[in-house]
Amino acid sequence: MKEKLNIMINIFTRVVTTIFLLASIYEAIFVGFEVTFSIIDVWGIMIIGLLCAVCYLPLLNEQNYSKKTMIILQIAYAVIINAATLVTGFLLGWFNFKNPFAVFSFEVIIIFVYITVMLISYKIDSDSAKEMNEKLKERQ
Repeated sequence: MKEKLNIMINIFTRVVTTIFLLASIYEAIFVGFEVTFSIIDVWGIMIIGLLCAVCYLPLLNEQNYSKKTMIILQIAYAVIINAATLVTGFLLGWFNFKNPFAVFSFEVIIIFVYITVMLISYKIDSDSAKEMNEKLKERQ
């Protein structure tokens, strides 16, 4: 349970950090440096991070999934996160569905955050696995 909680905290932290970074870059380029984030925006970003962490729980099941099942679960996770982020962004007024460029931009950011967090997680997990394998070799 402690390991699952650690993974969820890591996902939350990575998602929130990546969103803040990308949102800051996006706002600076398309809106200007005068933009400020309200506390509602900060809470919205943290809610998205929490949703990403909680929705990842089924993927942490102790059960060994086949490659096909894992891909299906990853796709379902991405769709749920995408929908939840779109709804949150719309409700908080981050974009309007009547503006196609805003919707497209927001969708690109969602996908970029998702891919960035998954790549960071993969890299860290891969490095941890290599380190454990090296320690096992040393003990033999």
